Amino acid sequence: SGGGAPRQAALSALDAAAARVAPDMSAQDVADTVWGCSALVALGRVVQPPPSYAAVWDRVCSASADDFNDEALLCQLFHAHLMHQLLHSPPGGSGVKEDMPPASLNQPAWLMVEARDAWMRNVREDNTTSKSHLQLARVIGELGVRHEVERVTDDGYFSMDIYLPDHDVAVEFDGPSHYYNDSSRAMTKTVKTELRDLFLAKQCPKVLTVPYFEFDKLKTAEARKAYAREKLAKEAGIVADNYN
Repeated sequence: SGGGAPRQAALSALDAAAARVAPDMSAQDVADTVWGCSALVALGRVVQPPPSYAAVWDRVCSASADDFNDEALLCQLFHAHLMHQLLHSPPGGSGVKEDMPPASLNQPAWLMVEARDAWMRNVREDNTTSKSHLQLARVIGELGVRHEVERVTDDGYFSMDIYLPDHDVAVEFDGPSHYYNDSSRAMTKTVKTELRDLFLAKQCPKVLTVPYFEFDKLKTAEARKAYAREKLAKEAGIVADNYN
């Protein structure tokens, strides 16, 4: 559905099909299904997971980590696990969302070993930085704001493009891969990017995002400084005093 909410009829048909074939699903189909269902609920596209959600997790439980012999699949399953846990973490102490699946949903023990290790390894190793990303970090430094590039969160589950330790603020530079690339959804964040924002918001009081199509059009050092200074002030309340 390209990140949007699927029509109810389509969702019902997909759910019925998933429940019917769950026991015989391939590893890829299992990972795709649990991840997709989890994302729909985490991002508020649907109120609750479809009935087949638990059945597909049962299929995961009947398998071993070796059945998901691709790091990407293990990461996908662990991401789904994190989303499930997020749904059961009380937001501001207000409790779990109504109609959520039980927190004790069946999940295999290896999810917190092999799948978790694969996820954390990917977080540590997948830290490619673009020229614009580094340029943004340099601008923030020139404004006198202490920062760290590619700072891993304390739980080891996520990496922040730029972290401002004195303010506990995450800054994400969103390059083209963070947006859908077809003309009908230009400048619309991908589901994975929306999920990143959701999880980082649980880690830091403020998460600032800098779209590439805003930053890359700034052709002078002064323009980039002015942009960063205004964003820090308006969105995080950070006054960058060292502005020359």
